[in-house]
Amino acid sequence: MILAVDIGTQSLKASTINEDLITIDRATVTYEPLARSGGQVEINVSVLWNAFIKACSEIKTTRIDGIVFSTLCPSLLLMDSEGAALTPVILHLDRRSSKQSDWIVNNVGLEKFRSITGNPPIPGGISVTSMMWIKEFFDCTLPDGAVFGHVITYFIKKLTGRFLIDPSNASFTGVYETLRYGGWSPELLEKVDISEKNLPDIADSTEIAGEIARSVSRETGLPVGAKVIVGANDTTCAAAGAGVNEPGMLMNTAGTVEILLMCSDKPIISENHLIRTHACKDRWLMMRTLGAGGASIEWFRKNFCREMTRDVYYSEYIPSVLAGCEKSSIRFEPYLSGDRHTLEKVSAAFKNITLDSGRDDMLRALFFDNVHYLVSIFDEWKNVCTIDKNIFHVGGGAADAYTNYKQRLLPDFKFRNIGETAELGAAIIGFKALG
Repeated sequence: MILAVDIGTQSLKASTINEDLITIDRATVTYEPLARSGGQVEINVSVLWNAFIKACSEIKTTRIDGIVFSTLCPSLLLMDSEGAALTPVILHLDRRSSKQSDWIVNNVGLEKFRSITGNPPIPGGISVTSMMWIKEFFDCTLPDGAVFGHVITYFIKKLTGRFLIDPSNASFTGVYETLRYGGWSPELLEKVDISEKNLPDIADSTEIAGEIARSVSRETGLPVGAKVIVGANDTTCAAAGAGVNEPGMLMNTAGTVEILLMCSDKPIISENHLIRTHACKDRWLMMRTLGAGGASIEWFRKNFCREMTRDVYYSEYIPSVLAGCEKSSIRFEPYLSGDRHTLEKVSAAFKNITLDSGRDDMLRALFFDNVHYLVSIFDEWKNVCTIDKNIFHVGGGAADAYTNYKQRLLPDFKFRNIGETAELGAAIIGFKALG
């Protein structure tokens, strides 16, 4: 039995899954990140840890043999030598480190940076800019023994005493050699003045980090001796759970962030997608990323549909709007959280609004242009790989109404709604680790 824990932007989900990949028990704990002025979006890691403890208390964990993590990414924090948090978790939606991003472009060079990491130094979206911001906050001198890591690092340290990070999470740090499944880049670390001693060790997703000690068992309720497996970021786990492991296979994740990804057996650099390693060796995931995918849908609810309950909005109103014509005369520029593929500062906007425009038209435009933004990458991908005609539609936002809407927009593809697969993928990684 595996305990698969998916730590997301707005909720933590924990499932016990048996070796037949059947979910036996499941708990969900919700929370809200904190948005501050200056583009800051963060959450205290204690919120995530307490959600984990609560989820463990709501399901039977006494029979588990291993625990494995699927985590939001990037999700940077600085910890002291014992693993205690010295900062909040800076989330992927955060944009406070624009100055540091500009410094990298001017002093490292965008193409040089991309040739090592595969990605641009997006403020907050690639953790190195947040590392530099934090270091400046500490007057350019980090506390002795301090370690940068993602949420996965914090949890593994709490459970095993080791500072670790997997390659899929490391891919979005901006100091990892993503294109060759390497290690921390000495060249980039020297440029940005961050020491490797302030970074966690890199471990494969299937590595066993340690076992649950008696003291940890008392706090969490997890059985003594249960193996702690490293795991991967949430998108990589979702791909593993959907079986998207071969070149040309496609997956569309509908969540707070919406992602269209393609699996490849070679790293492909582009200005129009991000790239990270897969949990499967010698595989990479090309990711067309909409930073405020589901977040833009929730933003619309809070600002234009306040008279509706959350349940009515998602279960009744959205399906009724999407059942209408596919395209509105209104256009939406889907950049509520900027554009994760470019350093250009962009923002969202509705266009072509007239006196006879209503909120149904605006919401329909939001959905249409969100989808159009994602699939516009297909013309580029078709030139480098034979694309599969199946698109696995996964995530908490992959409801039937949204799946059917996408299917009508893209009749040449077959959307396969398979629900949430991050926990399933984490379990697959965990069972592989246990042999």
